Amino acid sequence: MKLRTLRIKITLWAGSCLLIMAAIIVVCSLIIMKESADIAREKAINEARMKTAEIAKEYAAYIKAELEMALDTARTLAHVLSGVRSNSTGIRLDRDEVNNILKIILTRNPKFLAVYTCWEPNAFDGKDPEYKDTPGHDKTGRFIPYWSRGEDGNIRVEHKTDYEKEEGEYYLQPKKTRNECIIDPYRYIVQGNPALITSLVAPIVVDDIFYGVAGIDLRLDMLQKQVDTMERFYDGAAGIFLISHNGTLAAAAGSPDLIGKDMKHIHEGHVEQEMALIKKGEEVIRTVEDNLEILIPLRTGQTTTPWSVSIIVPADRITATADVQKHQAERDMIQVIGISILCVSAAMCLLWYVAENIAKPIRRTSYMLKDIAEGDLTKRVDIRSGDELGMLANWFNIFLENFQGIIRDIAGNVDTLNTSSWDFSDISGKMQSGTDEISSKSTNVASATEEVATNINTMASAIEEMSVNVQSVSSTAEQMAQNMNMLASAIEDMSSAINDIAQNVQEGTRVSTQAMEMAKAATLTMNTLGEAAMEIDEVTELIKKIAEQTNLLALNATIEAASAGEAGKGFAVVAKEIKELANQSSQAAENIGKRIKDVQKNTITAVKVIDEVSEIINNINESSTVIMNSVEQQTLTANNISASIRQVNIGAGNIASSIAEVAKGSNDMSRNAAEAARGANDVASNIQDISHAAGKANAGARQVNHSAEELARVAGELQKMVAKFKTKI
Repeated sequence: MKLRTLRIKITLWAGSCLLIMAAIIVVCSLIIMKESADIAREKAINEARMKTAEIAKEYAAYIKAELEMALDTARTLAHVLSGVRSNSTGIRLDRDEVNNILKIILTRNPKFLAVYTCWEPNAFDGKDPEYKDTPGHDKTGRFIPYWSRGEDGNIRVEHKTDYEKEEGEYYLQPKKTRNECIIDPYRYIVQGNPALITSLVAPIVVDDIFYGVAGIDLRLDMLQKQVDTMERFYDGAAGIFLISHNGTLAAAAGSPDLIGKDMKHIHEGHVEQEMALIKKGEEVIRTVEDNLEILIPLRTGQTTTPWSVSIIVPADRITATADVQKHQAERDMIQVIGISILCVSAAMCLLWYVAENIAKPIRRTSYMLKDIAEGDLTKRVDIRSGDELGMLANWFNIFLENFQGIIRDIAGNVDTLNTSSWDFSDISGKMQSGTDEISSKSTNVASATEEVATNINTMASAIEEMSVNVQSVSSTAEQMAQNMNMLASAIEDMSSAINDIAQNVQEGTRVSTQAMEMAKAATLTMNTLGEAAMEIDEVTELIKKIAEQTNLLALNATIEAASAGEAGKGFAVVAKEIKELANQSSQAAENIGKRIKDVQKNTITAVKVIDEVSEIINNINESSTVIMNSVEQQTLTANNISASIRQVNIGAGNIASSIAEVAKGSNDMSRNAAEAARGANDVASNIQDISHAAGKANAGARQVNHSAEELARVAGELQKMVAKFKTKI
């Protein structure tokens, strides 16, 4: 199957357009769906940012409230105890009263692990030596009571330890900064058991003099319980962490084993960056390593070491819904692609069927045009549709009907011309034979006439001798009788030849007349042929106009197809094929026009040849008339000669009877001989004229024969040209 067929072109072009459109739609849908999924994912992340940030702030506020409560207690206690050293307040508390206050505070706040105060040496009441190694005092006697709640819930007092060492940040830091402090988680022995705690400490300062601290210790387990009681979100996938100022994990929701450990356990790879943010107390919301991380600073009271609440949410849990939607969209897209492939396949099958319906009549038309181009004018384009192809087929069939009639008429006229040319050639041949015979007999007559003239001259000499020598009259008379007999025989031969010439001339006249009539008929036929050729010219002009209209139609179809865009490419191909068909019709019309012009040219040549033949026949007719007149004159002269010879014979018969009349008879004979000589000379002259006229007639007959052969050749060529066309079924 050729790839150049109209059906495949329409199917490929239209199918390609459909495939491209389907691909564009699918790609655009994919892009839109991907963008929608990305937007949904980004929206989910942004919403998660906002939601998680709000939750983190809520948790931070909750934890801050717990820490603030402890710090407020420590601050209040520090204010109360500072009154001991202030002269303006007039508060006088001893160590037992302070211990009672501390115990009451601890008893009333079950969330507190311990309540304590720690004074500088002799700063409380100046009685440190008195309280050495007593409950709430160490060997220095400093007032450092530490009221704590044991694991069994019992409350008892101990003394603070390590307050002057590096581990005693709870004392050294407030002493150094003179500000409230929240101490990073550390381990401390409470009632003999180690515990992870944090301390919220307020300095006791009076008149810018540091006397000591008042503090509240909170067990990190308590903070862990508070964090665990917080509502979990994202199905528990979100991590909630309380991070101290130095990066220690104070609480980790759902992961109590992380308490007291460094934050690197949850922030691997970027601990330093996180530490910097925590120390600065900045609020941060960012995505790190596919996790959404939120840091909410937690500033307690007037402390300068902020903690942070950190919430870490896996990004895939945030975008889970969007990812599900994306996967569903991808599945839907696969279905759309499958449906698009099925639709394109169905459309291709439909286009194949439609293209076949469009190409089939065009293919049938091309086969018909091929037969018509090869000369079969009986073929007809069989398209019954009412579209442009049907109109084109209808008008083309009408053109073929007209053209077939014209070719049929030309074929009939060519047959007639061919027959007439052969008849004309036969007649011209006969004319040539007649003129050849006339020329031959005129030559014989000329020879006989010369012989007659010689004999007459001899007879004249004899008469003269008879006048001189009468004695030889007898022999001369006998010789004269013999000569007269020969002359009579010659005259009879001449008369017979003249009669034959007359008959041939009459036959030539009849033939030339018939040739004239046939030349007129041939001229009429050639004129008819010329008119038919002119009519064919008009038909070819009509074909060209039809082709031009078809080209205009194809152009309009191309414009319409172009305005239709991609969907009209298939019809643009149809318009192109129609345009090529119109061009083929126009070229066929031009070829027919060229052939008709050749026919017109040959017809004009034939008409000229026939005119020349007619002129030659007229000349032959005129020559025949001259010959007829000459023959009549020679017949009359021959009759006169015959009469004279008879008289000579009578005189010769009477010579013997009357010699006396010899002179008179010889004189008469001499006169008659002179007249015979003149008549013989006239006959010879006329015979020469006849011979000259016969030569002209012979040349004319040869020219006629040549013209007839040329006419037969032209008729043969016309017959061959017309024979190429089949006009009958």
